[in-house]
Amino acid sequence: MASEGEAAVKPEPVPRKADKERFEQYDQGSVQSYFQYYAKLGNQQNMLQDTTRTSTYRDAIVLNPSDFRGAKVMDVGAGSGILSFFSCQAGAATVYAVEASNAAETVKVLAQANKPNLGNAEVRVVNRPVEAIGDEVPDKVDILVSEPIGTFLFNERMIESYLCARDRFLKPGGKMFPNIGDLCIAPFSDAVLHSEQQAKSAFWKNTDFYGLDLTAAVDQATREHFAQPIVDYIDPQHLVSEHISTRFDFSTCTLESLHNIELPFCFPISYPCLVHGIAGWFDAIFEGSDTTVTLSTAPWCPGTHWYQIRFLLQTPLAVNAGQFIEGTLRMEANNLQSYFIKIDMGIKGTGVKSTAERIDLKDPEYR
Repeated sequence: MASEGEAAVKPEPVPRKADKERFEQYDQGSVQSYFQYYAKLGNQQNMLQDTTRTSTYRDAIVLNPSDFRGAKVMDVGAGSGILSFFSCQAGAATVYAVEASNAAETVKVLAQANKPNLGNAEVRVVNRPVEAIGDEVPDKVDILVSEPIGTFLFNERMIESYLCARDRFLKPGGKMFPNIGDLCIAPFSDAVLHSEQQAKSAFWKNTDFYGLDLTAAVDQATREHFAQPIVDYIDPQHLVSEHISTRFDFSTCTLESLHNIELPFCFPISYPCLVHGIAGWFDAIFEGSDTTVTLSTAPWCPGTHWYQIRFLLQTPLAVNAGQFIEGTLRMEANNLQSYFIKIDMGIKGTGVKSTAERIDLKDPEYR
């Protein structure tokens, strides 16, 4: 069984700006691209057609009528409005569908067209970031619902907007759906994947490219390929130890605690293998008054559009049975609405180590 630990965090050196200015800290090209992406119905459709995601969210909401009946609800990052509509079906009285992109117009159209399917609930669409909301939401709400989850849980840094909504708009004792995120990691061995990444720099080994020797660029090309995380479905047989889980309680954790995250680990290895890196996934947990529902993206669970993720070591570790792999996975938030990841790991008690210096979570390779 996986163990659970508290996330280790470093103090944030720069004071946080006011919530309404948070997006000003990001690269504005990144912000524009982000909202343009989620404004497109094709991308909303991709998420809606993720049956595991959509049906699990629906269960979490409609199977907790004690929480939603007569409640004021805020849907943070409403997208197509699906969670707002589920909240209506669960008995909510008022739902604020907060969506900063042009998808807000779709929410309005669907809400109007589906009035007979939404009970007596009132859906109020707020077309701006939650950080910038003024008198559009005059009162505190009973419940926050949101799908703020990115690759490896925290990519896109949308969870920070979810926490902003909590601090500004949630009543004391109010509910969050989801209220917990478990970030899971485990070492993996996959010689085929590692060889594929190595082979991608083969072009730069050309010694006579129109009379030029390109080999001086081989090392840089190789580093760039290994700086990309791999997003795909992982065969559980490639995992060489039980995973460990770090819990993030969205009802209590701070924005600052998500700026620098450290995941220390120590994995026992039961058979000889080459460890090629660290695999990751997450669980989102919805603790309602009537029932608890879990959305898991683990390799042995039904697939989702999040897949799983792998962070590769350029130099794998050769490990014998009975040895331990120990180290730390560090996540440093950046202004591209994502994280840079560094992994330091080695074979316990040997001095044998390997490092992935800078993996760009926002630049994955979908395999």
